[in-house]
Amino acid sequence: MRPPAIALLWGALAGGAAALVYTAMNAAQHVIWPDDIARWYIPLIVLAGGGLIALLRPHTDDGSLDDQLTAAADPRRLRRERTAALALSAIIAYGFGGAIGPEAGLIAVIAELSALVGVRITHSEQEARLIGQSGSAAALAGLYGSPPGAAAYDDDTLAPGKLLTLLAAGAGFLTFLVVHRAFGTDHTDLGIPTYTHSNGQLLAAIVPALAGAALGLLYTRLHAWTTALLTRVGSATRQTLIGSAALAALAAAFPVALFSGHDQLHKVHDLVADSAWLMLATAALVKVAATAITLSSGWRGGEFFPLLFAGAAAGALATAAIPNLDLATAEIAGLAAATTVGLKKPAAAVLICALLIGQAAWGPLIIGATIGLFAIRGGTTNPDHTAAT
Repeated sequence: MRPPAIALLWGALAGGAAALVYTAMNAAQHVIWPDDIARWYIPLIVLAGGGLIALLRPHTDDGSLDDQLTAAADPRRLRRERTAALALSAIIAYGFGGAIGPEAGLIAVIAELSALVGVRITHSEQEARLIGQSGSAAALAGLYGSPPGAAAYDDDTLAPGKLLTLLAAGAGFLTFLVVHRAFGTDHTDLGIPTYTHSNGQLLAAIVPALAGAALGLLYTRLHAWTTALLTRVGSATRQTLIGSAALAALAAAFPVALFSGHDQLHKVHDLVADSAWLMLATAALVKVAATAITLSSGWRGGEFFPLLFAGAAAGALATAAIPNLDLATAEIAGLAAATTVGLKKPAAAVLICALLIGQAAWGPLIIGATIGLFAIRGGTTNPDHTAAT
């Protein structure tokens, strides 16, 4: 009974710890970005954040969120000093307005805690890995509100061997929710309109799904291009400073470039209500461009929430071409396709989106993910290869 007990107890503790970190990150973000800020304030704050990240970057390990999850899964071999620097850097990136989610900061903090706990209570390398995997799954489950999505995130599967990871994710989700509500905050509410099932609507959902998939493909190419471009300018510190300057300029011109996007979906609904289609298209394009620049510049975080926002905006654009298309159907199909393409994880994307949106909207979700999967297989650009060349 020892492995299930470890997964359950550490998952619960990690979920609670992740909730505390996430609450602190949001509080810091609200302090740094008060309401009704002047336009000139935006580039100053982004540049300040970029400067701090540039100072920390030589002390962190570069890599994607997937690389971070792989490292966190083996806490005995974790480079703890670099992980601590990464945690601070990721928290700064989120607080200072980067177009990224808080995943990197949460996982880094929990990885540090997993390393501290692992050396004291584990009897084998297998148990140590269980501690690491349980902590990461619990943190993501709380953030995404989806234990199965968090358990599937690392390799896009829910194989029978992941039963303990799923147990940890479920426990982490529950404690995350309890701690979050103890601070008077509810879980993420995307505010997507109520979905109503209709066979005709499902056929029409192909159009917004195609728009979301196209935006996801655009993001992967922009990310590869900005990474390759910044690599040519020299040191990692210089890359961060130059990339941060580009992000500051983009955010000054288009404030929607800031932040992860999961609290900004109301802007999509407002633009649809005003028939401001050009502004809606601009918001979607700006968000994916800002996310590509943010990550390429060494600002650490997750790309799921920005892709979700951009995909929902792209999907909503389809309602201009198909007047009878339900807005909820369009947004859900678009965000499912965009996140599937951007993450390259169809199962994880569907499982996260399904529970995060809080509605039984499997039709547009499956359509969006299916078209996203075809887009991945039909794409010819390998972002990692492009960046390397």
